[in-house]
Amino acid sequence: MQAMIRSLTTRFLSYVMLSDLEGNINGIERWRISALRIMIITGFSFYSVVAIHSCLTAVEINFSEVIPLTLAFYLFAGIQLWLSSSHYTISAYSLLFTILAAALSINIIALDPDLAIFGPVFVFSLPLAAFILLGAKIGFVCMLLNILPFMALLNGFHLSQYLPPHQTFEHANFYIMSIIFLFFNVCAPLGVARSSLAARRLNQQLTETNIDLQKQKDFYKTLFVDTDIAKLVVHSSGLIKEINLAAELLLDCRQQNSIHPIHMAELFSDFPTDAGEKVVNRFIKGKMKAFKLTRSKLFSQEYFFLTVHDITAKVMLHKTLAAQTVLNRQQKLYQETGLPNRLWLTNKIKSMLTEKTNDFCLITIKINNAQFIEQKYGFQILPLLVKELSKYWQSGQQVKSHLASIDSTNLTIVCEISMMYVRATIQSFLNNIPKVIELNGHSIALNLQAGISFPDSHNGNAEKLINNALYAVNSSRSQINFYETSSLERFIEHEEISILLDEAISTNELKIVYQPKVKADGHVVGLEALLRWDSSVIGLVSPSIFIPIAEKSGLVPKITQWLITNICVQISHWQKQDIEIVPIALNISGIDFDQDDFEKHLIYSLLEHRINPKLIELELTESAVSRNVEKALKITSTLDDWGFSITLDDFGKGYSGLAKLLSYPVKAVKIDRQFIKDIHLDERKSKVVEAIIAMCRVLDINILAEGTEKREEVQVLQQLGCSCFQGFVFSKPLEVEQTERLLKAKNVFSKSYVKGQSLTPITNK
Repeated sequence: MQAMIRSLTTRFLSYVMLSDLEGNINGIERWRISALRIMIITGFSFYSVVAIHSCLTAVEINFSEVIPLTLAFYLFAGIQLWLSSSHYTISAYSLLFTILAAALSINIIALDPDLAIFGPVFVFSLPLAAFILLGAKIGFVCMLLNILPFMALLNGFHLSQYLPPHQTFEHANFYIMSIIFLFFNVCAPLGVARSSLAARRLNQQLTETNIDLQKQKDFYKTLFVDTDIAKLVVHSSGLIKEINLAAELLLDCRQQNSIHPIHMAELFSDFPTDAGEKVVNRFIKGKMKAFKLTRSKLFSQEYFFLTVHDITAKVMLHKTLAAQTVLNRQQKLYQETGLPNRLWLTNKIKSMLTEKTNDFCLITIKINNAQFIEQKYGFQILPLLVKELSKYWQSGQQVKSHLASIDSTNLTIVCEISMMYVRATIQSFLNNIPKVIELNGHSIALNLQAGISFPDSHNGNAEKLINNALYAVNSSRSQINFYETSSLERFIEHEEISILLDEAISTNELKIVYQPKVKADGHVVGLEALLRWDSSVIGLVSPSIFIPIAEKSGLVPKITQWLITNICVQISHWQKQDIEIVPIALNISGIDFDQDDFEKHLIYSLLEHRINPKLIELELTESAVSRNVEKALKITSTLDDWGFSITLDDFGKGYSGLAKLLSYPVKAVKIDRQFIKDIHLDERKSKVVEAIIAMCRVLDINILAEGTEKREEVQVLQQLGCSCFQGFVFSKPLEVEQTERLLKAKNVFSKSYVKGQSLTPITNK
């Protein structure tokens, strides 16, 4: 029974249309249909008491004409409800006609003149009903027509005096008073209340719309007016509607006024006709320059955004690298040792796996003291040593072998030999190597170590075989090491940490620390947001442990979203305190680019907290390789257009740095720690860093040295032209409270170095 009552209640509320969210029906506002139905249902429902009583009385006094008249009124009401949605206007006018008919009936039936005047009074409700149901025009017409009943009321006119005497009800005055009371006290107020509710909802919607428009206006100012990126708003006809200052300076043009706008043909003879990118050339002040034009849609189909980037330096560098690539292709299969490299080795192993060559393994002979030899005798000596080792192997071993060199510190051998003879063969080779090798007039002592891996009989993989051998050679201090698969215990440990990490993200167990990026004099120019995890179950967990586990378990996108949200909350908190904020950097993985909601979450987070994109710096790590490179390029290009700063992290660590430098809209480069450590003691590192700095200057890219831990390193880097640094020599990562004090202290570190300590911020005492 309760379920049936709930179902009927739900149907009734749906029928009277108390919600305004669904929009108009047949061009009529929902609230008008709702008001019409409410007035009809409440009116005829309450009138039923009067109707039933009058019909019973009519039967008693043999006045049967009342019954069909009453039924006709209710039949008319049912038709009005039936037509209220499909033929609203007919239904609304018929309700006005019903009110008029009721008023005339009162004036005709009532024999008492004092009672008959209530007929014209009832007509006075017509304008109110008309305003609610049919609008102002019909309402004003009803107001004018009401002059007639008003005059009749003043003159005491009633229709019953022109009719012959007729029978009347004993309770006629009660019936008339009840009808008028119910209409003016129930039906009309409910209709007014429904229209008032719709007006209040509309007002709330307009207020929210105005707030959104103001946000869009502020964001437009940030993205178009106050940006350093050249942008134009162009009409579909090619006329430039707006051009910002950055575009005027870049293109050496100025739009005087909107009456005589510049046409795109005056700036570029060719530009994108659809959403997308195009590279064009144009003479600026007598010099040919290359520009990348990016066209994107605006809310209005008549206009579009055109973003202009000067890529002249990138184009020149790309041509230079392309020529160098052609030159390098001739030697791409061979190392400096004269032996085949990893590409050749991979192809050879694949061929052997395909041919199902029996009993072979991969052996890696590593020179453990290679760094010492390189520093003492020069980097040219290592390839010669590897080549010398290959000669010893070829002269001393009778087994069939294929030699290669993955890098200048190891000799890699594909050896067709049974597993039982491998150790003895390698031990024999190591024993036959002289303890000191004479080479180029130098007596060089070697410390060698071997790693061996065997192909998987179920699923042979060349790359896996090579990686296993490289892993094995460093897996222990033994001179000969065989690759062993990861233990079950390590797998379980990683799974447990993955589960705890997922819970830590949901329960806000992670926290953010900030490491300053500074000038050499200690002025802070930025911060890098770094994650820390102090687990309530296993204690403090190093990022070097939980970040790789997060990558394997698919938690990186979840961590990135958490990081973005919390950084925006922190920036918003600082903005409310009027603290001067420097750009905050966060690391972005290639996995993030593969997520459909990454870009949306990032932009919406900034919109929600009213944060300028200039305050967010996105650091692309060397490992940030997306499965969809085209999508990653599009996302970074879009974010660059929004005003985000794109930085290339760990530059020089891997092989993809130069490719990213050319492809992505990079604004800054962070030189990897391996080039910075002890640079004051290594001339080769100095030359490499000097070359990186020179290349970045050509491309107008900022440079930052990462992992500076010694004052001498900073001094050498300054001499090479690097002016921005990040490392323990200036400051370790700071807690939020320490970072806040640093920002309030005008972003300046003490200029005096304290031995064994990081620099401390100056505070206003």
